[in-house]
Amino acid sequence: MRPIFISYRREDSEGQAGRLFESLREVFGEHTVFMDVATIEPGADFRRAIETNIDKCAVLLSLIGRTWLTVTDRDGKRRLDNPTDFVRIETASALKRGVTVIPVLVQGATMPQEADLPADIKDLAYRNSVELTHARWDSDLQLLINALREHADNDNADNVATDTSRTAQASDTGGSSRSSASDGRRDTRTNTGSGSKRIWTIGGAVAAVALMGAVLLKLSGPGHDAKADTQPASQPVQTAASQPHNPPDQMVSRKELQRAAHARGACVKPFIWRQAEPGDKVCVTPETQNRILAENRAASENRSPNGGAYGPDTCKTGFVWRNAFDGDVVCVTPESRDMTANDNTLGARRIVPLPPQ
Repeated sequence: MRPIFISYRREDSEGQAGRLFESLREVFGEHTVFMDVATIEPGADFRRAIETNIDKCAVLLSLIGRTWLTVTDRDGKRRLDNPTDFVRIETASALKRGVTVIPVLVQGATMPQEADLPADIKDLAYRNSVELTHARWDSDLQLLINALREHADNDNADNVATDTSRTAQASDTGGSSRSSASDGRRDTRTNTGSGSKRIWTIGGAVAAVALMGAVLLKLSGPGHDAKADTQPASQPVQTAASQPHNPPDQMVSRKELQRAAHARGACVKPFIWRQAEPGDKVCVTPETQNRILAENRAASENRSPNGGAYGPDTCKTGFVWRNAFDGDVVCVTPESRDMTANDNTLGARRIVPLPPQ
């Protein structure tokens, strides 16, 4: 799956961006969702760096809060009017390259009008938007996820190029800053809640190839149910909270990366977290996750309308409780319950293993 890029303003929607980032990466995998442009090396053209990273993405989510249009810089000028504003450059780059741009309205914001936007992003006003509300977050998010599944399809050719750069990102613990757009930099953000900000460089790609090869050897060892050519972690490794603390210019060791992935319960490919409930990290196939989510949506339809021995949780004749976790009373077929029990048994074998001591 090609990456999903979240564009936002710190002053406008940082909280919603962090929540959305965490929600999407649990569904699509950590290395498929990005919140910020990679760190830009001194002397690099940041406009070209943004364009390079946006070009790798299938979808750009433009988070728009109540002050997205009106945020000003230290001189009192509207940031969006500054050609070096990072949000403007991200949006313009995506529109120019034909990347799918989905405006995501938060905080009760409304879509900006064409007259309110600079010339290079006026097309944003005509993109169909989705809304994320606090009260209906789960249901609103599911609609967005369904749309993203259609747009961010697997593309083998793209995966070859992006997997390497994503793994290189996981190896980079350097901080990044996003300061005022008026001076060509962004406001400082931590990786936690704001996503990983890393640089995609040739040196990083070389290191990534070595990292991937080493982990592949570990995952193909005896007693593991992944195939020999299985790649590590569909939701592999790093958040600022879980990764080891290293100096900004020092790469995390392969063992530390693998250990952090294991601690997070990251799955080996092609498995992903099941998500029968929030935080459900049993590793299953994507097809199984789709089945589980469909069962959750149909839960009320499979219950007895008049109740019964188990009150409102009584299933219709021919249905049983799924028992994916303690207290799971979603009504499913007996075959589905058996498959779920099997996944519970095998889930631990589908997690990235600990590295040898």
